[in-house]
Amino acid sequence: MTRTADLTSPAHTRLRLAVGLAAAGGLCGAVGPAISVVDGSAPPAYTAWPLLAVLALLPAAVSGYFLRRGREITAAAVLVPAGVFAVGRFLIDLQVVRDPLVAARPELFRPDSLVPPTPTAGAWLLLAGHALALAAGVVAAGRADQDGDRSQRFGLPTTAGVVAAVGLFSAPYSSTDAFIPAAGPLDAPPLPLLGGLLVLLAVPVLAVLAASTGDPEARRGGLLGIAAVLVALAVPGLATAIAVDKVDVAPGPFLVLAAAAALAWSTTDKKEHDLELPGRRRLHLIAASLGVATGVAAALGALVDHLHVPGVAAPTDYAARLLWPAAIAVTLLALLPKARPAFIVATATVPLAAGPALDAALNATRVPSVEPAAGVWFTALAVLLAAAAAVAAALAGAVERDEEGVERATPPLPLLAAGLVAGLLALGAFALPVLKAPDFVPITAFGLRVGSWGLLIALVTVLGAVWLALVSRPGRGAALLLGAACVTATRALEYPLSESRVAGTAPGPGLWLALATTAALLIAAVARTSRS
Repeated sequence: MTRTADLTSPAHTRLRLAVGLAAAGGLCGAVGPAISVVDGSAPPAYTAWPLLAVLALLPAAVSGYFLRRGREITAAAVLVPAGVFAVGRFLIDLQVVRDPLVAARPELFRPDSLVPPTPTAGAWLLLAGHALALAAGVVAAGRADQDGDRSQRFGLPTTAGVVAAVGLFSAPYSSTDAFIPAAGPLDAPPLPLLGGLLVLLAVPVLAVLAASTGDPEARRGGLLGIAAVLVALAVPGLATAIAVDKVDVAPGPFLVLAAAAALAWSTTDKKEHDLELPGRRRLHLIAASLGVATGVAAALGALVDHLHVPGVAAPTDYAARLLWPAAIAVTLLALLPKARPAFIVATATVPLAAGPALDAALNATRVPSVEPAAGVWFTALAVLLAAAAAVAAALAGAVERDEEGVERATPPLPLLAAGLVAGLLALGAFALPVLKAPDFVPITAFGLRVGSWGLLIALVTVLGAVWLALVSRPGRGAALLLGAACVTATRALEYPLSESRVAGTAPGPGLWLALATTAALLIAAVARTSRS
């Protein structure tokens, strides 16, 4: 159905502004590579600027097409995903300005020596293009946000989003050229690492949000916008593999392009099977089963060696010891149906414990002949199962709230103060080390290491649980706070479980703050219960 538009309305004017900003951003993204992002000492590995120009203008072109047909909501919704992805893409391309030698962008430039090329105006145009795309998405967001019943047709888009994230996680090509390294986000410098992770995490989230939108026009535009950006992300790597010697294709771009095609297909009028949720009891059973499986996988990750060195006994993995309290907490809470809110929060103990273990294994495997052992895979499996268990338990809670029609409560002032104190303490508990020693570099939540992501997930979970506890029913709020206390207690246990890893260890400030946070959360939980 084509909707007529009032050409004089403020909403139409804002939408035209958004499309104009997107077009300007696309032009910047096209002109930047055309005039070169670095000086002449490092030309592109192949003539890529015509292709890059088409890809840069693609979201604006799709939006403009729907705008000309009078489908304003669709046109606006196309620009929103491009704006979200622009944040991560800006960080990725910022590496070209900061240190182009390690940026690994053969479609833009290929160094032929260890002397770094000098960034030029083209690099700044590239960054300006992302900034304009972000601005276009922000302006268009208000027009694309439409009220209505939530759609349940999100099975195919959700699957496509996960497939795209897997493709973006892997290297875009394989290479034997020393100046064209083949690396995924985790092997990149800090800026591309952060940007790449933001992009790949945004794909499944945006796919679910767009697919579940009640307005069919917004749904179509959102999914097509995601597909357009995925094409722009996948095609350069594939083109590099085809056009450049010593570079071969990798599966990543094909996965991303297949996901883009699936997202575009899901916008057609073809009938899609609705994704129907199981009943509340079955969801609780699924969550409990996944919780027990998570505990088993975490326990196996703590028991089994994480590294294999031929002819040498495996070293003691102190980092993996933290998986034990995570396994115990998740398993016990999974078996208590009335503790389901606490269980959801406590699943964050798994990435909290798995992060340092995986970080240590990743660093060790950079040494020749050192290979990951079964413990690494059990630990990674525990993280995936914990995420699935948390989602299942959260869905069960949502179904329960819909059936009972629960309203949010107003928190009393003392509880609000206790929650604020606990939240502030939690920031220090995860941002500061719990263990310090000479020549020891600890992992903290904002350190941009692999293990930092586990700490960051745990911190966000604790803060979210504190906020939800303030507006939930007393019993549920107390359970949320108890789950958060499990997370902070696990953080504090890192010191006694791993103090023997280096000589001269001493408690760090994060230990005392973690203990103080745990105490504050327990006090807040008791206060919340007393209000019931």
